[in-house]
Amino acid sequence: MLLVLAVLLALQVVTVSASAETIYVKPGNSIQMAVDNAHPGDTIIVEPGTYAGDIGIPTANLTIISSSPHEAIINTENNAFCIYESNVSIRDFDIRGPGKSAGTCFSFSRSECTNGAFSCTAQNNNISNFSIGADVGFYMYSGNEYILDNNISNCGTGISAFDLMFETLKVSGNRITNCDNGLYLVGAPCNITNNHFNNTVNVNAPEGTDCVFNITKTIGKNIVGGTCIGGNYWATPSGNGFSQTHCDSNGDGFADEPYKLEGCENSVDYLPLIYCNNTSADSFSAFPNQKKLH
Repeated sequence: MLLVLAVLLALQVVTVSASAETIYVKPGNSIQMAVDNAHPGDTIIVEPGTYAGDIGIPTANLTIISSSPHEAIINTENNAFCIYESNVSIRDFDIRGPGKSAGTCFSFSRSECTNGAFSCTAQNNNISNFSIGADVGFYMYSGNEYILDNNISNCGTGISAFDLMFETLKVSGNRITNCDNGLYLVGAPCNITNNHFNNTVNVNAPEGTDCVFNITKTIGKNIVGGTCIGGNYWATPSGNGFSQTHCDSNGDGFADEPYKLEGCENSVDYLPLIYCNNTSADSFSAFPNQKKLH
């Protein structure tokens, strides 16, 4: 009986010591130091202020979140977040770049002692003025990522995905605007739905794509305010994008014909979105005072 009690007490100690913690980061403190002191399962909450970037994340199962959406600013000289382990979530930051590097980078320079960034999430961030807003790549080291509900603007490329093999990237709910390339895809199967694209080239896939660009028509508010979710809104800064120039004769919020993506063989959005209110969807600007990266 005493032996059983001792074992139960030991298990209780282990459980308590392994429980997740919440770590708070205040202005003047380092997000990197908080990451270095964190354990799998912890949540790092960053309070409003401006913080340095170049944050490496070699610990799995971390959530790093701004306490107030977009009021914690990451002002970086290179990459903002480099993620090397799985199930890491980066949420609600204002991530400002130096005109190069990446806002969130998933395992492109993986450390040998880490396993790779799989099933990670970048959600509800403002990402601007990078060469690449979100960079996902190398099939052995990353995949099955979620790029959701971000505003990505004034970048060379909004989202780049390279050589993901059979690991699917989900891109949904994003506004990707004023970039040279909205998406740059090489060997990257993706589910790309309910995004607002308004870029010089919205999808650049020099080897073609193995991507899905719409879901079955589903009731729900879409990215341009319609009542059903399906495909994506396709615009260009010059005003000649598919969604800007095609008709919706029955007023269901979708174009009357599918969009066969230019330069992407066998890539079709069967339910491209049409803006159906009086205010143009293209009046949206996530970063109206910033200049486009050249």
